[in-house]
Amino acid sequence: MNLFQLGFTESLNKEAQQIDAALIKGRISTQHKGLYRVITEEGTYLCELPGKFKYQLTDLTLLPAVGDFVLIKPWDNEQKGTIEHILTRTQSFIRNAAGNETKPQIISANIDYAFLTMSCNDNFNIHRLERYLIATYDSGATPIIVMTKADLASDLDKEIMEAEIQNVAFGVPVYFVSTEEDTNIDALKDYLKPNKTGTLLGSSGVGKSTLINRLIGKEVMQTQAIRESDDKGKHTTTHRELLIIEDGGILIDTPGMREFQLWSTGDNHGLQTEFEDIETLMTQCKFNDCTHQNEPGCQIQAALASGTLDASRYDRYLKYKRELDFHERKNNEALMREQKDLWKKNTKIGAEMRKLKGNRR
Repeated sequence: MNLFQLGFTESLNKEAQQIDAALIKGRISTQHKGLYRVITEEGTYLCELPGKFKYQLTDLTLLPAVGDFVLIKPWDNEQKGTIEHILTRTQSFIRNAAGNETKPQIISANIDYAFLTMSCNDNFNIHRLERYLIATYDSGATPIIVMTKADLASDLDKEIMEAEIQNVAFGVPVYFVSTEEDTNIDALKDYLKPNKTGTLLGSSGVGKSTLINRLIGKEVMQTQAIRESDDKGKHTTTHRELLIIEDGGILIDTPGMREFQLWSTGDNHGLQTEFEDIETLMTQCKFNDCTHQNEPGCQIQAALASGTLDASRYDRYLKYKRELDFHERKNNEALMREQKDLWKKNTKIGAEMRKLKGNRR
C-alpha cells in the first residue's frame, strides 16, 4: 500500500523524518475501545496508546482519530505497535459527544469532503442539515449534500426538497442518489480521486452502507432494509472506518448519529459562514455594541421588520450561538479542572519521589 494514495504528503513525510525516521508512518483506519488499526506500507498494525496520551492529556481533541496520520513504534515479532506521534492535521471534524456531558468527539481527521447524507423520506430535516453544515465549515472540509433513496420521492417532492436545501446551503452541490439505478454515483466518485478523502455523515438508516458499496464497487458493508412502519432505517455501522477505493481515494464511514450537538472551536467560523447574511447585517448596525434588541439604526431589527430576514432563521442563529457559547464555557471550565487535577497529581508524585530519595540516604 502506497501511503500517498492514502493522502500522505511530502510535507508530512518531512515532518515524520524530523521527529524520528525510525518510526513507521501510517494512517488510522479504525478506532474501537482504545485500540487502533493503522495502515502502513508494511501492512496493518493493531496499536495502542502510550501513557502520555492516556494520563497526561487534558485536551481530548489531541487524541488520535480515524483519518489521522501517525508514527508508530512496532513491537518485536508482532504486527502490533504503539502510536508515538500524531502528524499535523489539515483539519478535523468535531462534534460535542452525545449525552449531557460537554466533551469533544472527533468524527474524522484530514478529510477533503464531507458528504452530508439524508434520505428522501421522514429523515429529511433542514435544521439537522444546518448543524452538519456549521460543523463542516468549522472543520475546513467542503460540504457535499447527498439525498439517498431518491426512488422513494416524486420529481415534485425532490424539487421542493432542493429548494428548501438551497435556502440554508446556497451554492452547496446537491445529489439525489438512487442505488437501485446508480443515479449520480459516478458524480460522487469524481470527488474521491487518489489522495482525496471523504467522510459520510448522517443519521441511522439513511443508506450510507449501501451507498459505500456502490462507491467502492463491491459489497464491503453490511446493509439492512428500511422499516416500512416508520420510514426509519436500522443501525448497521457501529464504528468509524477508513475504506480504500480501488484506483481512487479514501472514504471514512461513520455510525449513524441520532443527535448532533455542535462543538465550539473558539472562533465560530462555521456559524459565521452558514449565517453569513446575519453576520453581515450585524456589521452594518449604527452602534458597534448593538445588542440587536431596540437600538436605533439596528440593521437586524430593520431586516426583521421588512421581512428580508426570516424571523425563524434568526431565532435558529441565536439558538446555535447560545449552544456554542455554552459548550465553549463548559469546556474551558473542564480544562481548568483537569489541568488543576493533573498539577495536583504531578505534585503528589514529586513529593513521594523526594521522600523516597530521602529515605535512601
